[in-house]
Amino acid sequence: MSRPARPSRLIPQQPARKKKTSFLRRGQTRNSFKRRRGHVRVWPRIFWFTLGITGLAGFCFGLVFLYYQLLTCSSFCIKDIHNIEVTGNQRFTRAQILEMAHLGSQTNLLALRPTLVEQTLQSHPWIAKAEVARQWPNRLTLRLTERRPVALVQLEDLYYTDLSGSLFKPASPADPHDFPVITGLTQEHFSDGSSPASDLVTQVLKLLALLQEAPRPLTSSHIAEIHVDPERGFTLYLTGLKTALYLGFNDLPEKIQKLHKVWPLLAQRGYLARTGRINLGHPQRLLLSLKGMEETNPVRQEEN
Repeated sequence: MSRPARPSRLIPQQPARKKKTSFLRRGQTRNSFKRRRGHVRVWPRIFWFTLGITGLAGFCFGLVFLYYQLLTCSSFCIKDIHNIEVTGNQRFTRAQILEMAHLGSQTNLLALRPTLVEQTLQSHPWIAKAEVARQWPNRLTLRLTERRPVALVQLEDLYYTDLSGSLFKPASPADPHDFPVITGLTQEHFSDGSSPASDLVTQVLKLLALLQEAPRPLTSSHIAEIHVDPERGFTLYLTGLKTALYLGFNDLPEKIQKLHKVWPLLAQRGYLARTGRINLGHPQRLLLSLKGMEETNPVRQEEN
């Protein structure tokens, strides 16, 4: 019998397919064509990006031009100097305030910076606070709070102090000098803006408030000097009188009232011209130290 044929181990071959004819030119590969197509797609993006930047720049330029037109527009200019209202000025004239603030008839409210004007005015030592308010379209209001000095303080120079206990300006010949002079204190006792004034300065300010309401001759306009001793208290010196009036720290209203009652009697008997010191530190009596006798044999007289 014949044996069955063994299966062939040869893999049947498929007929080769015919390659398609490429439209690429000779020497040009497919990858180079892809790169060429990529370059073609980038140019529209560059065009639209450039167009967007140009449009944005034009828009910004238009805004700047519009803002410039508004800044120079006459509708927002203060045409009349009387459209600027100034209140609270006593030491300075209206013209001086406008000159310090650099304001005039050509000021444009849109170009004006109120904060800068306020800082410029407040940089002057006599101006404590300034407020600027715009009233559209062409009016302006300046509200000032000037410093009110209550006394002069003797340090290395004379300085003005106000009701807050701040030293705000050294005295100059052109400034008023009809204020009591406070002696015996240092600069550390007064407020520096970040910390309040010391208790001694606070008590001095309270004494000045009492003297403003006191009858003559103890009113503050007749006080030449207030000497402060941190341990003993206050001593007053009157204008034109060399007598020292010792008050201490306590019961100041009662002591001022008592001195006011006995003052006519002291003047009538001639004690004021001969007295070097009047001590009001005792509650029920008044002690006099006559001039020329303080060091040898002090004389004390009691007046009821």
